[in-house]
Amino acid sequence: MKARLQRAGLFLRQALAGLGAAMSYARARKVRAPAPRLTSGGMVETLAVTILAVSLIAASMILLDPLIPGLRLQLPHGLVRVFERITDLGLGSVVLWPVGIALLVVLGAMPELKDMNRRVAAALAARIGFVFTCVAGVGLFVLVLKYVLGRARPYMALHLPGPHAVLTFDWFKLQSSFSSFPSGHSTVVFATACALAALYPRARTALFAVAVLVAFSRVVLGSHYPSDVLAGGALAILFSSFLLKAFAARRLVFSVAADGGVRPMPGPSARRLARLVARDSLSQRSALEEARP
Repeated sequence: MKARLQRAGLFLRQALAGLGAAMSYARARKVRAPAPRLTSGGMVETLAVTILAVSLIAASMILLDPLIPGLRLQLPHGLVRVFERITDLGLGSVVLWPVGIALLVVLGAMPELKDMNRRVAAALAARIGFVFTCVAGVGLFVLVLKYVLGRARPYMALHLPGPHAVLTFDWFKLQSSFSSFPSGHSTVVFATACALAALYPRARTALFAVAVLVAFSRVVLGSHYPSDVLAGGALAILFSSFLLKAFAARRLVFSVAADGGVRPMPGPSARRLARLVARDSLSQRSALEEARP
């Protein structure tokens, strides 16, 4: 038992040391030419899309949000139960815990791997780190923002006076019932979809379909307004695009073509990953056996 605890402590120290080394390595990487370009119109197109997103959010607040309070009470109980299951896919813990643990496991195992396997593990860690940073970075920002703005959730608007209860913002209320804008679930699920779609472009349609479904569930369940989920999705896409450009500019995980197009670098194959896991399990078993008295 003592040997296993010592082994676990050593593994954790290696993982944290590897995390620090990875962050230092990423900061030290120099930006290279050509610069990555995600849109064909550059700044003009980005500005136009931003104005369009803000306009849609504002229009939603005026036209759609007043229709949401009480919607859940009008829906069949079975349908509500289905959306209660779907909405859990947007929980930050559902995404960040598995991804974070996977990252620490890979980093902790790296010092004991041979040269080729260490490169495979480093490539895998970079991809996992990109996903984790996408979700955690914008998720933390939205978590702070929503409690600062203090917008009343739809179920609270039913009990607030005045004809414009859906537009109630009570700054620094610091209560869950006043943390509607933006939607945290929508932010997490869209950030996850953006990160995975960047790594696996062929799965883009399915990933964003799931993201839209989760965002829709937040409205159906009366936890958010349409403008909340639009704002959360927009912030997730904006942050993920910024992070994608930052990684690509340093040629981390992504490559940049001569025309500025960004593509994911070839990742470790399933066969190499299976071999890596098998060898890591074997090395851990051997170390435990050696540690026994």
